[in-house]
Amino acid sequence: MKFLCVALTLLACAPLDLATAAPAPTSTAPDYEIDFTDYRSGPVDAWLRTKGLTLRDDAANRQKIALLPGAQGLVIEALRPARGFLVQPSIHGAPFSSIEIEWGVARHPQNASYERRLNNEAIMVHVFFGADKQPSGSLFVPDIPYFVGLFLCNGDRVGHPYVGRHYRDSGRYVCLGSPASREPLTSRFDLAQGIRQLFGAGFARAVSGYSISVDTSSSGNQGRSSALIKRIRFLR
Repeated sequence: MKFLCVALTLLACAPLDLATAAPAPTSTAPDYEIDFTDYRSGPVDAWLRTKGLTLRDDAANRQKIALLPGAQGLVIEALRPARGFLVQPSIHGAPFSSIEIEWGVARHPQNASYERRLNNEAIMVHVFFGADKQPSGSLFVPDIPYFVGLFLCNGDRVGHPYVGRHYRDSGRYVCLGSPASREPLTSRFDLAQGIRQLFGAGFARAVSGYSISVDTSSSGNQGRSSALIKRIRFLR
């Protein structure tokens, strides 16, 4: 595998340890869009359920993770060491070609680095493929479908496919950018060519779901982090 097609703000084909940035075109008619700027009032959990999202692990614990909606999007703030997920398990298995994410980070977990194997992040969007669950490699970690975890990093290699402690055959983690604190970023990742380069030319599973997560479970500074998610678009 020589190349990974990944974009920071431009969908570009770059060597695994290189990256290219430029303004990204915004689709006017995404096939599937999740907009986090439309909160008006009422319980945040109920608003998220209208988007098909289920709160799992520490995402349901307001003592650990604050979910703060506003006009700019949803702020996800870890208040102490935590790991939580907003999960949408099914988006109809459509053959999407790319994903576009509008997001940013105000505070990264202290010392988080996939290069140094402290695999924490202020925000990650997992995209799942197919329905068949793959082994995690641990009795204590659930089996899940193939996935790619897209995140914003603070010093890791942009565009490099990291392998985690679990799901070593079925999961990859790719940093899509390293913006300055509070700098909004639009990132795009190729779900067709990029995924085949990650998992092999014969990989043919369609997108089946996604999740948004924060993980500060191994970080310093009392496990604090803060990130914003504004919008996710899946494009054909």
